[in-house]
Amino acid sequence: MNAFRRAAWGFALGLCMTACERAKAPPPIDSASVKPAAAVDSSAATAARGWNPDVGPVILVAAGSPIQAYVLLPGDSASRATLSGLPSPASATLLGRTGTVQTGEVPSIADSGSCVTATIGGAPPPRAWNVGFIGGVVAPLAVDSTESFTSADSISAVTWLNRLASALPNDSAGRFAGLPFVVSGMWRFNLPDGAQVLAANLTRQINQEATPLQEHTFLIAERRASDTTFATAYSDRSYGDEETIENHDLLAAMLLGGARQPAIVVARDFGDATSFGIIERATPGHWRIGWFSPKRHC
Repeated sequence: MNAFRRAAWGFALGLCMTACERAKAPPPIDSASVKPAAAVDSSAATAARGWNPDVGPVILVAAGSPIQAYVLLPGDSASRATLSGLPSPASATLLGRTGTVQTGEVPSIADSGSCVTATIGGAPPPRAWNVGFIGGVVAPLAVDSTESFTSADSISAVTWLNRLASALPNDSAGRFAGLPFVVSGMWRFNLPDGAQVLAANLTRQINQEATPLQEHTFLIAERRASDTTFATAYSDRSYGDEETIENHDLLAAMLLGGARQPAIVVARDFGDATSFGIIERATPGHWRIGWFSPKRHC
């Protein structure tokens, strides 16, 4: 699933963007001192809570085109019985990262044993989308990505992300301590309670002759409506060579169920495999892993 792999690792603190600001853009990001991080769950140390029934029986992830999808199930072989209980055809709600919503039809699902795939149809044919649901109680949240930030917001956001990432624990050997971060794949969205959320990938690298060693950090920061400072709400840090180390891509943000619980769907690209999952907001300023699929080699 290299379609989700980010190639633009050159986004750094001094980068100035020329993209236009979207209408009703979130308020600008302020700079201030870093607040102490609240308790943060890490996928390396915290077990997933499990499949959230509010998303429905399956999750669809866009594949090579708008009419192709990977089908994510709550578990492995035991949960494949879920497929036989789906309507045929089934109506799917398809979400784009910017908050767009469209309806598609799933006439058939193919189970090859290693990957479950579906064809998406409808009239008109589906446009570009990222994540889809059959049933479930899901409302989209509009996400700004790197290219829609103003230059000032980009610099301010990168400053915040660098500060927060620098405050996280380093690897046990301290090999990356003091090295600069490079920020890429940056996203921003607002929550109904007025809080603003930043999410991003940050990379540090040790240039070794044979194989450069990299550190990847996926960080979620949150700023409450009544505050001017961001605090770390979730982090996931890993180490390895650039060919196999994981890299996150935020596919969609949404509200789940009657309680309207904020959540994001992410893809974790390992180079030769991809895992998909949900990270949920447990309480204000605190996000946690909901569920992640096994690695897929589709």
